[in-house]
Amino acid sequence: MDEFYETQETSSGPADPDAGVRSALDALDGLDDLPPADHVARFEAVHDTLRAHLSGDA
Repeated sequence: MDEFYETQETSSGPADPDAGVRSALDALDGLDDLPPADHVARFEAVHDTLRAHLSGDA
């Protein structure tokens, strides 16, 4: 159960500052499998995540 509380910073050095960006962009994987009508919502979610990351809120 202790490994659940391990953070990236304690287990492998400093946290990766780009991890949030990569995670947000990963949400675009599989976009081709969605109907075009669902693309807007996915792009907006990624945009919101990136905005939060850049402002330091994520």
